[in-house]
Amino acid sequence: MSVYKNVFYSGAVMAALSLSAVTASAGPLVNQLGYYPEAEKSVVYPGNDANGLEVRDLNGKTVLKLDAPDVYDWDYSGEEVQTFDISAIKTPGTYRLFRGGAYVGNPITVGKNVYEDLVKASLKWFYYQRASMPLLPQYAGKWARAAGHMDDKVIIYGSDKVTGGKGAGKVINSARGWYDAGDYGKYIVNSGITVFTLLEIYEHFPKYMDSLTWNIPREFPKYPELLEEIRYNLDWMLTLQDKDGGVYHKVTTLKFGGSVLPEDDVAPRYAIIKNMPASLDFAAVMAQASVVYRNIDKAYADKMLKAAESAYAWAKKNPKAIYKQPADVQTGGYVPGDEDGKDEFRFAAAELYRATKKKNYQDDLKKNPFTANGAWWGDVNMLSAFRVALDSTVFDKDLVAAAKKVVMTEANNLRAVGDTSAYRLPAFPWSWNWGSNSAMANNGMVLVHAYLLTGDKSYLDGAQQCLDYLLGKNPMDITYVTGFGYRSPRNPHHRPSESDLVDDPVPGMLVGGPHLGKQDINLDGKEHWKCPNYAAADKPALAYIDDRCSYATNEVAINWNAPLAYLAAALEAIYSK
Repeated sequence: MSVYKNVFYSGAVMAALSLSAVTASAGPLVNQLGYYPEAEKSVVYPGNDANGLEVRDLNGKTVLKLDAPDVYDWDYSGEEVQTFDISAIKTPGTYRLFRGGAYVGNPITVGKNVYEDLVKASLKWFYYQRASMPLLPQYAGKWARAAGHMDDKVIIYGSDKVTGGKGAGKVINSARGWYDAGDYGKYIVNSGITVFTLLEIYEHFPKYMDSLTWNIPREFPKYPELLEEIRYNLDWMLTLQDKDGGVYHKVTTLKFGGSVLPEDDVAPRYAIIKNMPASLDFAAVMAQASVVYRNIDKAYADKMLKAAESAYAWAKKNPKAIYKQPADVQTGGYVPGDEDGKDEFRFAAAELYRATKKKNYQDDLKKNPFTANGAWWGDVNMLSAFRVALDSTVFDKDLVAAAKKVVMTEANNLRAVGDTSAYRLPAFPWSWNWGSNSAMANNGMVLVHAYLLTGDKSYLDGAQQCLDYLLGKNPMDITYVTGFGYRSPRNPHHRPSESDLVDDPVPGMLVGGPHLGKQDINLDGKEHWKCPNYAAADKPALAYIDDRCSYATNEVAINWNAPLAYLAAALEAIYSK
């Protein structure tokens, strides 16, 4: 378990074992950080054993005895497992598990504030992702580094025909912002869902977030620290809006750089192609941010709202301006799967109507019905449903009813899966994709929203199971968050961690997680990349490797950390009252 101390974590939290060849566990699987007293608590035990489970405190007193439960198959790992419910343990303390008279697994913690260090670290990681500034030792500790990517001379990419307007070759200042993932690109589309999620943390749990600090430099000392951090990226997003309102897709080099520190990645950087989805994601979060920041910085809120309306107007005039990756650009595409941008229009219209109460935005929303899709950067429909469902006094009652139906249908489907799953994990088959861990965190977000709408604790229990999976109740028997738990990733695909000569990775990063895509394996005989050590895994929950080569399972990303932070913060805030 982690102990947050200013800029570093105590040695006990950093797992000493490399997981480069980790296999499925044979021991009890639990949330390695612990549980709130009131939380649903479960222990998954792989195998088929007639023995029950005994829970003892550190004085050796038996506090709970359970008979062996039924055996369930879990298709995602190919295991037979038995799941024990230990929710009856509500007294704070440290407990040990015994089976057949033998001590098994690691100690289990029950108590308050069990996720607070995780909340802080998962949010502080955004500071470690900052471009255009040095990370000083008093804030970054042993992960201090020089400034890189000042981005004060970013080139507008291409010819006038492919920029989305005139200006090719012009140089702009596009400083600040967060590196998107394991690379050094900065992307509007992925920033959109990330900023939305972080702002949701503050909107839903403001008193809790006002109480937390995690040692970042203070440029705006009147801001809560979370809003200070988010502003660093909002400021960058504003630099990519052109005078006509359109927003460029990203700031990157033409090709991914090597595993070097930011200061050593010096290839020219480009602002690449204005387009409709980026402009709408920009419009949505600028409108949302204008509401959140209005009471603490009206001038900044006004600036963002003006930018949001301008971006929306540009998108309405350019509805077919879908981003297409140029042949000579090989950095992340972030191209939504749809061609019509209906979900982005829905997202932006919902946020703009809340911010302005202008009838045209709600009219646009009424003409563009919600669809029942999950939340990820390529489909932001659920984000608009979240907004309308929870801000029920703002929107037309028919819109609110439709939004609530979308959220609750998804939540009910997730909870039904979790209730019947061997691992009690609310996950769909399509959750096992690139970034599966973020899918689990986003599923948890849906369940938290259902809880906020209904007050029904069963949804909170489902969200707890999502977090439990990420924090150790998984076939790998690891937390998927660097620096936390008894075992955690040591070799993330993350250029600063690969190149900083510090053995420990930056703490608080959620790695992408297992799935069968295996895009990082040299399957075609070419020598462009090799990450073969997990090639034999044929089940999605087992196809993971803790190796820097595995960008498919062990990379990190801002849109993966944000829902982790939301989920952990929600459980902390709700259970701590």
